[in-house]
Amino acid sequence: MPADPSSSIPSGLTALGHADRLRSAETPHLLAYLATVPRARAGRRHPLVAILVLAAAAVLAGAWSIAAIAEWAAEAPQPVRAALGTRHDPLTGRWMWAVPTETTIRRTLARVDPEALAAAIGAWLADRDRPGQPG
Repeated sequence: MPADPSSSIPSGLTALGHADRLRSAETPHLLAYLATVPRARAGRRHPLVAILVLAAAAVLAGAWSIAAIAEWAAEAPQPVRAALGTRHDPLTGRWMWAVPTETTIRRTLARVDPEALAAAIGAWLADRDRPGQPG
């Protein structure tokens, strides 16, 4: 379902679907820092890091709510989903990168340890400013 014309999701999202895949040397290292945030519950369908980075990307693209984050994720082209760390959905039998539902995003973000998340983002920001550090 395409985004509503009055949506806060930028129309430029379509262009991202045609962009070249990120090479590992160009991949933002924020993913590695977010991967250090502990998950309250294990064994879930979507990796915590994928939910965190989808939320971060959606907010950077202008999302102002959990609903807008979920809409942005649902509208993200497959290459963007793959680059952001979402997992392949084996249930469909197609090569589709699944994104979490609004409810999953809401529940997961509500359970994230805010101090651990702040520490991970703070470490990423500090390391970006160090000379010779990638990022």
